[in-house]
Amino acid sequence: MDILVVDDNSSIRYLVSSIMKLFGHGVDEAGDGFEAIQKLQKKPYDVVITDAEMPNVDGAEVCKFVRSETPGIYIIGISGCSSSLNGLKEAGADICLSKPFSMTALKEAIVNRVHSSRPT
Repeated sequence: MDILVVDDNSSIRYLVSSIMKLFGHGVDEAGDGFEAIQKLQKKPYDVVITDAEMPNVDGAEVCKFVRSETPGIYIIGISGCSSSLNGLKEAGADICLSKPFSMTALKEAIVNRVHSSRPT
């Protein structure tokens, strides 16, 4: 699967991207929601993993963009703040993980994408 990892924290972005590559997925990265939207307009992705709180354009706006422009993309929201996780869910995230999350939980979320009934 092609995955876009969106997080303004470069360490988290690198960690999540590295793990996804180890699982055999193609991965691109974006440092904020604005960059993510630019990438989403240029390339199709199967999964977007987005942080909630970022400068410029936040994760909820990324979710809303994905749902309006490319509704078949599976969205995994991540945040250390429970209210931000709720905001991601309300904006269209399929699943939300609270930071810190385990790599097992992230892998299971990706497996859920494979079994998702969301149209592609």
